[in-house]
Amino acid sequence: MARPHQDRERPGMALATKAPEERRRRILTAAVEVLLERGYSGTRVVDIAKAAGTSSGLVLYHFKSLEGVLAQALTTLEDEFYVEFEAGLAATASPVDRLRLMAERGAGSGPAVGDWGLWLEIWVRALRDAGARQTREALDRRWRAALREVIDQGVASGAFHPRDAEASTVRLASLMDGLAIQLALADPDMTPARMTELWLAAASLELGAADLNG
Repeated sequence: MARPHQDRERPGMALATKAPEERRRRILTAAVEVLLERGYSGTRVVDIAKAAGTSSGLVLYHFKSLEGVLAQALTTLEDEFYVEFEAGLAATASPVDRLRLMAERGAGSGPAVGDWGLWLEIWVRALRDAGARQTREALDRRWRAALREVIDQGVASGAFHPRDAEASTVRLASLMDGLAIQLALADPDMTPARMTELWLAAASLELGAADLNG
């Protein structure tokens, strides 16, 4: 079910008469709603236009293509995730606790990174679509950068002792992706709690840290 938005158009309001930036913002809001409801592969330009109360032509005018509007919608969801995530990091002083927060958020159902069903669709689409590939790469870089920052903080504090911080970042990010596939597919042996536990156990070994599940 898509999330409600208080600023949706009232019946009879013509989106085409609004200022370009306002039109673009409302189309993007509609795209986020449709994406959450229908998924990446199930979203069409006509669906977004209908939800925004406008025409497919106007959607394409502002975003050039379906891939363009989907990329912007995913970025919006990603931004929402990081606003909440960074607030959690700011309230957590210890690098160990920050890494635990990353594990919990990654295994949760947050707006972007945690919505693993969307990620599966992006991965499949990225195999053959250059736009989806670029979107996937940008989202991965952002998450890996956040993970690397926490690892570096742990190294500086003496809590983490990786042999190669960059390699550890890639391996841990990739492990989270692999565990998340099982979570997204509702594997009976994988739950958010189990995913968190397994990932933190691996992070303890990878980073030469004390038991992060302790």
